[in-house]
Amino acid sequence: MTALKYGNLNWVPGTKNIPGIHQDVYAIPKEDIVAWPTLPAVSVTSIGELVTYVGSFTLAATAKFKKIGVISDKSNIDGKSQGSKPSKTFLNQIVMQHPGAGADASAFAMQANNDDLVYLAKDNGGKFRVIGNEMFPTNTEADQKLGGSPTDEMGTTMTVTVTDIAPALFYEGEIVTDDGIINPDA
Repeated sequence: MTALKYGNLNWVPGTKNIPGIHQDVYAIPKEDIVAWPTLPAVSVTSIGELVTYVGSFTLAATAKFKKIGVISDKSNIDGKSQGSKPSKTFLNQIVMQHPGAGADASAFAMQANNDDLVYLAKDNGGKFRVIGNEMFPTNTEADQKLGGSPTDEMGTTMTVTVTDIAPALFYEGEIVTDDGIINPDA
C-alpha cells in the first residue's frame, strides 16, 4: 500500500460550486456515542480519504441524532487554521439560524449551552460534514431574538465552535434519527 501525499487541486471553470448547508442539521450529545467512526492513517486512492470518516457512529441503545431545522441562507460552516507549528489545528464553526423562538428552541438552547454535542450538516455539494470530535469539547452558544416590529428578525441562532485536526471532516456513515436512518447503505 502506498500512501498518497498531497495531490492536485484541479478546478474546471464552469463547475457548479454552491455554498451553504441544507436545512436540516443533526445533533447528538457525545455521551450517547458508544464508538466513533475512524479516520484512515494513510490515503490510497485520493488524499480526500484522510479527512473522511470510515464507518458509522455507534450509539447507545435508545440514542438518536436530533434534527434542527435551519434557514439555509443564514447558516454556514467555517474552518480556520489556528495555533503555531508544530501544533497547528483548525477552529471549526457552524452557525445555525433556527427560525423558532418557542419553548422547544429555548429548551434545546438551554441544554446545549452547557453540553458537549456533535453536529452533522449536509453541505450543498451533498456531503455530510462533522462539527465535533473525540479530542476537544464543542462549545454551543445561543442567541434568541423575539423582535420588536413586524419586520424584525425572530429566531434562535446557535454558534458552535470546536478545535479539530482539519476543517469540518466528512462523514458517509449512517445517521440514526427519529425519522429513520439517513445513509442506510453506508
